[in-house]
Amino acid sequence: TNDDGEHAACESLPSEDDVAHAHTFHSPALGRGMTTLMVRNVPVMYTQRLLLKEWENEGAYDFLYLPISSVEQKNLSFAFINFASEAHAMAFKEKWHKKRMARFTARKPLNISFADVQGLRANVLQVTRRRVASSEAPRQQPYIFINGKCMDPQEALTAIR
Repeated sequence: TNDDGEHAACESLPSEDDVAHAHTFHSPALGRGMTTLMVRNVPVMYTQRLLLKEWENEGAYDFLYLPISSVEQKNLSFAFINFASEAHAMAFKEKWHKKRMARFTARKPLNISFADVQGLRANVLQVTRRRVASSEAPRQQPYIFINGKCMDPQEALTAIR
């Protein structure tokens, strides 16, 4: 671990120069830049609903997924959030990186980095390939917003094709 208590494998966001040149090495969001963030160290008592309250949307993001343990029914301490633009993603990172959540405390502050899967369509495809999409439990489904409407993964996949 480093001085901030983070594991060395936890990457931080690239520099502004790296972001400006992201299209040269990784452009999965079809020209929209890097729009999906992974948020680590989310306190395990948080639900997606609580995240929605604390991370006000106002059209900034269209996908929020907080994986839940099937055994303990608590979150796995990380979330994925896809933004409408790279600028929205960077503004969120600036506001929340190394900060703590309001409702429940955690030993570590939030650690925010770019996710491996980028863009709304790619994230929806990712969850539809897993059992998440077939889960009946609403709290295990990601929140997907298209044109102001919250949709389940199958409905969203049809809407974005």
